[in-house]
Amino acid sequence: MFFHTLRDRWHEAFEPIGNLVRIAREPYRFLDDLRRRRGELAELRLAGIPTVLVCSEPETVRQILTGSYDQFERYAGGVELFVDPLALILTDDEHHRQRRKLLNPAFNAESVRAFGPTMLEIADRVLDGLPQGATFPLIGPMQDITMRVILRCLFGVAEGPRFEELRALVIEYLQRVFGPEMLALGTVLTPTQAHATLMRLSRRARGSAPNAPFTPSRLPVQRIADRLGRIHALLEVEIDRCLAEGPEHRSDVLALMLRARFADGRPMSREELHAQLLMLVIGGYETTSLSLCWAVHCLVRHPEALARVRAEVAEVMQGGFDPAKVRDLHYLGAAIAESMRLYPIGIGVSRKLKRPMRLLGRDLAAGTIVMLSVYLIQRHPSLWSEPDAFKPERMLDRKPSAAVHFPFGGGVWRCLGAAFAEHEMRIVLARLFTRFAVEPDPDHRVHAQQKGITAGPSGGLPVRVAPIA
Repeated sequence: MFFHTLRDRWHEAFEPIGNLVRIAREPYRFLDDLRRRRGELAELRLAGIPTVLVCSEPETVRQILTGSYDQFERYAGGVELFVDPLALILTDDEHHRQRRKLLNPAFNAESVRAFGPTMLEIADRVLDGLPQGATFPLIGPMQDITMRVILRCLFGVAEGPRFEELRALVIEYLQRVFGPEMLALGTVLTPTQAHATLMRLSRRARGSAPNAPFTPSRLPVQRIADRLGRIHALLEVEIDRCLAEGPEHRSDVLALMLRARFADGRPMSREELHAQLLMLVIGGYETTSLSLCWAVHCLVRHPEALARVRAEVAEVMQGGFDPAKVRDLHYLGAAIAESMRLYPIGIGVSRKLKRPMRLLGRDLAAGTIVMLSVYLIQRHPSLWSEPDAFKPERMLDRKPSAAVHFPFGGGVWRCLGAAFAEHEMRIVLARLFTRFAVEPDPDHRVHAQQKGITAGPSGGLPVRVAPIA
């Protein structure tokens, strides 16, 4: 009895840490193993966050995913550590509905297509610099494209010294905010308290003059806070510049946000503008760049699919590459959708029950957190034929239900920038495969690794490229 009790206490104490390590190393394999051991409503304990139930039963997932504000609230699962409480991703009920309505026009089809020429220019410029004749991780140039697109299309920042400073600061901030310092702080405090601490420590840098030299602290946490404060200081300059130029004369997302008004005629406050802009960076940088890498991973390992992509691009763009025409690249769109089915960068979306519910024979109390496993549903054998196979054709035959294919999340909290990301991905992939032959590193076994809040290919997806004659 003594040894059983000791074993149980050891398991209770160290299981959350062990799970965190395993899910970081190979998140997809971890989820497969969790379902095999504990079923389709499985308890998961991770260090630093409350216990969640991982759900992979299709009908229950559909029920929760399509649920209303009255039934569920969004559970961000630690994202509070990285974004402001005013950010759209952390809001619920009428507050969320109003802001979602306000921001939607900036990401509708017409707005997204207007960004196409800028996306194309940036993609070609970065692709011009790809190293040739050597193996390199593709994630680097994909991140470079994504960050430049964000700053140009979303923030409206003109290229120059301030653009490069802001680009470097945002990248450094995101690298460090997902590092051990903030994760440790978020474990000792709550994620919300940790972010509040970071904001408090950022005040000095936030008040710095935009043209003054900037040297961040070397102290743990403070060096992250200094970069965040400096980012806010530079965003203030960009907001002022946009207002001086006249938001009505610009088409970037910041300008559209400055023109937007709530039903009572109020504009968004400066504080909220900052919160939404930084949310868009965090939500669009790693996610899009990693999704690009997963799509490349799938296509270079399936030469017939890649050949079909190239043929389609050649046919659609025979009069010259027009970014507006990427919407007609139907097979490429299907290949992207299929790669996101197999390799979703977000392994799950979570909801907190607002009232007691009975799910899969279990009575769950209000406040219970249920994570809908994107990965497990999108490979569920009852929903997909050959669930582990890359078959873009399945996305052409019939568009899958949003309850079985939801790499951008679903329901009222579906990712605001989904259309923006897909448009960008079509442009980047069409240009990459039109201009280069891409080969995977034969010595590297690619598997998923958790990278912050996203799952990406190990090693950053090592590849070799050569120009197509």
